[in-house]
Amino acid sequence: MADSSPLAAMVSAVPRPNLVPVVRPAVSEHAATTLHFGTFEVDLQSRELRKHGLRIRLAQKPFQILELLLNAGGQVVTRESLRKKLWPDTHVGYEHSLNTAVNTLRDLLGDSAHNPRYIETLPRLGYRFISPVTLPPSALRAQKKMLVVLPFENLSGDCGQDFFADGVTEEITAQIGQLSPKRLGVIARTSAALYKGVRKSVSEIAAELGVDYILEGSVRKSAKSVRITAQLIAATDQSHLWSASYDRELGDVLAVQSETARELAKSLAVELLPE
Repeated sequence: MADSSPLAAMVSAVPRPNLVPVVRPAVSEHAATTLHFGTFEVDLQSRELRKHGLRIRLAQKPFQILELLLNAGGQVVTRESLRKKLWPDTHVGYEHSLNTAVNTLRDLLGDSAHNPRYIETLPRLGYRFISPVTLPPSALRAQKKMLVVLPFENLSGDCGQDFFADGVTEEITAQIGQLSPKRLGVIARTSAALYKGVRKSVSEIAAELGVDYILEGSVRKSAKSVRITAQLIAATDQSHLWSASYDRELGDVLAVQSETARELAKSLAVELLPE
């Protein structure tokens, strides 16, 4: 039966950000329990938080809050549910204890309530984890190769062509995702879209998303033609593995996007899935 309580109505009415930040790959029940976000790794089994491989001391309550937020998959974790799970026998002083634990967690993550990267506060309701969450790069490589298609840049000097560049990005993401999902994983377009217009290094993006490869590119449009350029970069050493340019006459926009994406995907299959 659906929950018709006032609190449930308030939670459902809270506007969600225009993004899908959490990327939890499907893993078996026997897979590693380590999760990765930003420069941090969380081992849910040993209950350890690490940054750049170095362990960070985190008290029990802040760690339990982090674990609940990560397991919520980007959904709101209400203050009431935190009280019931973490302070079931405490009523007096609970608010102070929760606020202290959340502030401690934020301090260790270098996060801010006013400009959050990881933990978003929903006033009077609770908290939500808003950073992309993946398996760590080491675990991903053990299962399959991971790639992200960054939003292609519009270099036409015409903001009206942004839709074309976005369409190219979406079509390429879809085509690569169909190559061999069990051997080559592709980060969701909605998660990759967070990096549109963001100036970060290849190593930073790779660490945040847990990918082995980054595909970036651009679109240049003239009066009757368009040039789509793409390059594949290895996350380990930021070296260029492959690049290509596709010149097309502008006619049917969808046909141009689809045809280019198919050719590009075939070329990447040779590079990434030679067997």
